[in-house]
Amino acid sequence: MLTKNKIKLINSLDRKKNRKEHGLFIVEGEKMVDELIAECEARTTCQYRISELFYTLGYKEKRIADLEELNVLQTLITEAELEKISNFSSPNQVLALVEIPKDKIPYYEEDIVLMIDGVIDPGNLGTIIRCADWFGINHVICSTNCVGLYNPKVVQASMGSIFRINVLYLELTTVLAKMRKNNPLKPVYGATLEGENIYEMNLNSNSAIVVGSESHGISAEVKAHLTKEVKIPQMGRGESLNVASATAILCSEFKRFTV
Repeated sequence: MLTKNKIKLINSLDRKKNRKEHGLFIVEGEKMVDELIAECEARTTCQYRISELFYTLGYKEKRIADLEELNVLQTLITEAELEKISNFSSPNQVLALVEIPKDKIPYYEEDIVLMIDGVIDPGNLGTIIRCADWFGINHVICSTNCVGLYNPKVVQASMGSIFRINVLYLELTTVLAKMRKNNPLKPVYGATLEGENIYEMNLNSNSAIVVGSESHGISAEVKAHLTKEVKIPQMGRGESLNVASATAILCSEFKRFTV
């Protein structure tokens, strides 16, 4: 049964402090919930545990065999009830309450590590995580002033990639200082307007790649730890390049040296 208290709880999770207090975030829509279930079924240990699943009769009829095997609390609700808890303008049959993982797996320095400095637009961050997933970059480190990972718009924009990518929130200056100390030969590339043309460079695929927000770029404190600045040259008349689009181009160029 969908109680008033449960509606109040779910609606409160659009705020970061409430997600932290309850240790829960929302995953909504058939594609996202199906990806979450499939990802957890594919792993012996899954970072993300479904606390409760709310679905309409239409969803139940399509997934009845899977739902019977799923060992989580399940609540059948009406479409009108779904509208009361949905973040969508057109609710999409299913919504899951998911536990926020308490521990994250540490990143590995031998991989390409993508670092995000000060990106506050949730759509951009979600798309960047999706981009990392596409290019096989398993570790994304966000500065502590980035938008929260479990913001509903970040989760949705990731299109399920959030369940596969190891995303950490750390002070980038501390991470970079440690990285430079432990592996001084590992280059740290940063995307800036003053950098070298990325299409004219031989890139090292074992690197850290830093991108900043569109409005402020990479902070001066983080920029001090870069070993090389790169840029995507402007070829047309566009005023700026969206940070998620820029990240996709950067990842493509770095991965080109591994295939």
